[in-house]
Amino acid sequence: MIGKGFAYLGLPPLFIGEIALLAGFVVVLRTGCLVAALATLPSLVLAATMIWVLLRTLPYVGAYGFDALRDSVVIMYGGFAFVIIALLLEDGRRINSMLRSFGAFLSIYGPTIPFIYALHHYMANYVPNWPGYNVPVLEIRSGEIAVHLTGAALFVLVGFRKVSSLWILFVLAGMMMASVSSRGALLAIVLPIIFAVLVLGKLRELALVIVVGLAIFATAYAVETTFRDRREARASSERSLSAQQIVDNVVSIVGQGGEQTEGTKTWRLEWWNIILANTMFGPNFWTGRGFGLNLADADGFRDGDHPDLPALRSPHNVHMTMLARAGVPGAALWLGFLTSWFAMMMHAMLTARRHGQTEWAGLFLFASCYAASFVINASFDVALEGPMQGIWFWCLIGFGIGTTMIYRYMQDNCLWKARLGRQLLPARARRGLPPA
Repeated sequence: MIGKGFAYLGLPPLFIGEIALLAGFVVVLRTGCLVAALATLPSLVLAATMIWVLLRTLPYVGAYGFDALRDSVVIMYGGFAFVIIALLLEDGRRINSMLRSFGAFLSIYGPTIPFIYALHHYMANYVPNWPGYNVPVLEIRSGEIAVHLTGAALFVLVGFRKVSSLWILFVLAGMMMASVSSRGALLAIVLPIIFAVLVLGKLRELALVIVVGLAIFATAYAVETTFRDRREARASSERSLSAQQIVDNVVSIVGQGGEQTEGTKTWRLEWWNIILANTMFGPNFWTGRGFGLNLADADGFRDGDHPDLPALRSPHNVHMTMLARAGVPGAALWLGFLTSWFAMMMHAMLTARRHGQTEWAGLFLFASCYAASFVINASFDVALEGPMQGIWFWCLIGFGIGTTMIYRYMQDNCLWKARLGRQLLPARARRGLPPA
């Protein structure tokens, strides 16, 4: 709800995210399910990726100190996935508890986040900094809003919660606000939702939303162009919350946008080409540059226009980050993990649909598209490298693996009418369970 500010709660180097991770490992040991949590291909690939990242981090701790550990969390936060898997394996009824809690969270998040983001955007100069740090107490990024509002929309689409028209309007407003500041956020919203709608066959509902949304957007655009002069933003943070800016972002994705949007796109592509040259076709093929080195300084991409901001450390693409820091083996493990996880989720969804278990299929579709939103946003921004999105993403990964394991167990052992099976999903979801 307050973004980066909350992440600084704690005493360095143990902030709230690290404290939660350590507490989670204690919980895993108590459950006794750590070995069982490794019983899937995605879990094994994730464990191998974490080991490789650890090997590429430890040699640099002496030289770069805390920076090396901070850079490694892009994968090491994967420990949260194993925590969630172990908790679900210990008691499968926790699926129901998680869905119920997430639904309650969305009832608050949807209506309030547009106002919180507007407060951050327009009143940033009046928000105090966190004591001891040059970080505002309230700092919400567009990508964070995009992925969670996408998750909210998916949760409603698969039928796990009924919402009012007012809630939908607030969510749409939040999505538009997030799409203004980031093209990655725009894609992170549009692509997963369209995929989910196509799988669910809700084309009529999608068409209605598109028509209404385009009508409202066209009206706003006409009013803006008539009564407001267009001012080109000098930086992404200065992009106005306007229909004109959304048009510029869309045009920049498919073609040539404005000067500022094209500048950030060119800057990314140039940096990514340098990373490719140094790894795929250069001396860092096997090892990468390790975790700890400031890649922006090493490649000559420090943000000289904003010296007051923290030093840039990521090339705004998680895949390029893995390639640059962990070499081709690390990038291959990362991509192999993503492929195996999404393949497992899609297979579980198709199996559930084939058996007529539509609520289970909806659960797997929700988790898959929600995670895909994180990955899409992380392909254009610094996302999984920090706790604000990284912890959520890895918990969602663990949720997907854990629910899939429970589903397979129940299916193989014909436990659909057992006490475990009857309490897994909310009441409206239990309709998908077959008769005894």
